[in-house]
Amino acid sequence: MKRLLLALTLLAAAPLAGRADSSSTLSASQLDALDRRGYLTPSFAAAARALIEAKEEQRNAHHEQDELVNSLPDLQNVAATEEGKVAALKEELSRYEHPDETDMEALRREMKDPAAKPEDQMALAQAYVWTYPASPLEPEAQQYLAQIQKKLADAVQTQKEAAAAQAAAQVKLLQRVKAHDLNLNEWGFFLLNKTQTEVADYLGQPSSSDDEHWTYAGAWTTDPVTNQKAGLQLTFNGGRVIGVVAVPMTPP
Repeated sequence: MKRLLLALTLLAAAPLAGRADSSSTLSASQLDALDRRGYLTPSFAAAARALIEAKEEQRNAHHEQDELVNSLPDLQNVAATEEGKVAALKEELSRYEHPDETDMEALRREMKDPAAKPEDQMALAQAYVWTYPASPLEPEAQQYLAQIQKKLADAVQTQKEAAAAQAAAQVKLLQRVKAHDLNLNEWGFFLLNKTQTEVADYLGQPSSSDDEHWTYAGAWTTDPVTNQKAGLQLTFNGGRVIGVVAVPMTPP
């Protein structure tokens, strides 16, 4: 009788060697029930349990594999995002590891910027030289510094020369004013917007005057219409010169 039951048990367990997902596969609970009734030898029961556990692990492995395949696109997206973060962190770290290179790039951009002020370029180059005296890029910063210093020195020299030329021109103009050696347009530019006090300082007191006009008789200029020597008549508004015209020359 036991042999018959053992055969039936073997028959029930047989699908384990075939399809692992078959509904007729002997389960662990069925095996335990047969074992409790004494139908199985200890060695057969142990072997059957091992086979059942192996099949169960195989099914679990297939299930986990299916889940992994289904989640693979999401995992790829996550991996791509994380790789991007890692790349950004590496770039940020490189700035801290080689700040002299990063600052040199900033200096180069400032030097190439046509709208940059020389004073700003000077400050940036000087700061680099002071901050990274041992950097292999320091000679390049020194070249930039020398270049800006020369540019600023040339600008200062140009300003000095312009100021000196302007001062010399002003001295010459005042000499011509004193000598009454200006044409009518030059008198107009020179006297425009000057106060009565300033006019008196340069030209002296007028030959005649009223509330709005001062007239200077004598040979002060040349009338552009008649090409004859003429005097000057100044028109004031609010105490300042707004116009100058030539008047026929009369004795002072």
